Amino acid sequence: MKKTSLTKDLRIFYYVIGLVVVFLISFTYIFNKKLDLNGDNAEYYILATSIAGGHGYSDITNEPHTPSNLFPPGYPLLMSAVRIFTDSIIPQKVLNGLFLLASALIFFLFIRKNKLPDAMAFVTSAIILLNYQVLHFATMMMSEMSFLFFTVLSLWFLFKMDEEKPFWKDPYFYSVIVTVAYAYHIRTQGIALVAAVIGYFLFTKHWKQMLAFAGGFAVCLLPWMLRNKIAGVGQSRYVSTIAMSNPWRPEEGTLGMGEILARFFETFQMLVTKAVPNSILPYISVDYNAATTIGEWGIVFLLFALIGIGLWRFGRFGYLFLFYTIATFAVISLFSTPSENRYITPLLPFLEVSLLLGLYTVLSVGVKKMSLGKRFSPWLLLVLVFFSYPKLERLHAQNNTPYPPQYRNYFTIAEEVHKQLPASTVVCSRKPSLFYMFGKTAVSSYLWTEDDKALIKGLIDSKTDYVVLEQLGYSSTARYLYPAIQNNLELFPVVMYLPEPDTYLLKFEREKAITELDLQ
Repeated sequence: MKKTSLTKDLRIFYYVIGLVVVFLISFTYIFNKKLDLNGDNAEYYILATSIAGGHGYSDITNEPHTPSNLFPPGYPLLMSAVRIFTDSIIPQKVLNGLFLLASALIFFLFIRKNKLPDAMAFVTSAIILLNYQVLHFATMMMSEMSFLFFTVLSLWFLFKMDEEKPFWKDPYFYSVIVTVAYAYHIRTQGIALVAAVIGYFLFTKHWKQMLAFAGGFAVCLLPWMLRNKIAGVGQSRYVSTIAMSNPWRPEEGTLGMGEILARFFETFQMLVTKAVPNSILPYISVDYNAATTIGEWGIVFLLFALIGIGLWRFGRFGYLFLFYTIATFAVISLFSTPSENRYITPLLPFLEVSLLLGLYTVLSVGVKKMSLGKRFSPWLLLVLVFFSYPKLERLHAQNNTPYPPQYRNYFTIAEEVHKQLPASTVVCSRKPSLFYMFGKTAVSSYLWTEDDKALIKGLIDSKTDYVVLEQLGYSSTARYLYPAIQNNLELFPVVMYLPEPDTYLLKFEREKAITELDLQ
């Protein structure tokens, strides 16, 4: 008996080592040493730097160090533990990779504990570590991987709850509350996880647990809510975007309820018919701007049928996965920004695991029905790994390519500003957080308005000293900033110019603007 137990423990150890090896190979292969160009990752780093530097959760890119609520505080708080020791972004990216690895290992434990073969638990967890979309976010300073980790950890604690013990005496119940609450404080999208856990307790008729969980979660919200109230900042910037027609063009106004609902169902359909297949079937390419074809509907029907079978294999926990999936789609569909498959990244491992378990179940039944004399081996599903390689190769090439010319110019100007101007110099640009990462100077942004006078008044109010006119590809520069400069050239003399593409550092004659435009 002891020998059998020892052999089993040794086998599990080998599986874990195998997953670590898969992670090291895949993560190292696609690793991106550069700063990602999306801007949000720079914002996270800046907030973590503020915490590590003792400034609290503040925007340190401006002189007053204004309290911030740009993002929930969970991920910057995790980053700050690394930021205390180094200003390098590489360890932050490694931290995200470790969150992914830990999530895959918890999935492995969860799957094998649900009376499924250890080999199947290994194969599904390994394929999570080879998903190009998940790996892409694992190698940038974004919140998806830490959110995934706390989501999966909450699932594990929920699984470990003792049904025979009163829930108020079960430490795993309190662990569920804490991990779900922390996931929410990493990404507001975590409200979907809250809804899923409440739905799970409701569906399994654990009424007291449901009420206690909801109450415990509400208590965990209080510190952040009170902090925001005391600091005089709002609770969430996402709520204000729901009714906006286009957050990048505020002059287009807001939508009515009917238009919001129409956009909701349009986005929901996009997620189901395009984003999910594009993300968990690596050989499927989709056109997000085209109407869904009959063929795509057929793929979606088969895909979600297999996912449904996989969910069934998890027993009552399948309901949790189902509720979490639907709630996530619903939350994302409320966003007013185009998302494609970006926002479903933390959901992909759940869908991929369910899909593989559904495929394994169908193939196992098929082999048995055909009386082939052998059980279907989960190891055969490893053939799916080869389909992942083309996208991983593309991601590898992308992450090892130098910055595009327009960004090289932008960062070169930032570095020159850092060398030649005081840190208190205020530079206005389209992506101020990215500029700050290289310029280490005070930064600001311009107002998104077609009113030249209002835009220039905004530069005066933010005490802007210099303006960067770039070609990063964002429409707001050409739509708002460039016309204001062209119509008032005397206020923006050229200080530095870089060609291919044309990129300018312009001195903003603030006092002259106040006098000539009568902007006191």
